[in-house]
Amino acid sequence: MSIKFYHDGMRHLVCVPYSVENLHAMAAELGINRCWFHASKDHPHYDVPKKRMATIGERSTLVRPRQILAIIRGETP
Repeated sequence: MSIKFYHDGMRHLVCVPYSVENLHAMAAELGINRCWFHASKDHPHYDVPKKRMATIGERSTLVRPRQILAIIRGETP
């Protein structure tokens, strides 16, 4: 299965297919610390430090902030 990564340019990072398990797989692949995971009940995601955004941005697709929420809700980006 191929996981695609999406960021909103404001440090929020998610993946498709979206699941907490895939979020952690994405983090491992990108070398992201698990402590950057936000386990909120409604919107689990990773926040990326500004100093890592350029590197992460090269391996992910930029979307609008509302699209991050759409991905979390199961909608296609």
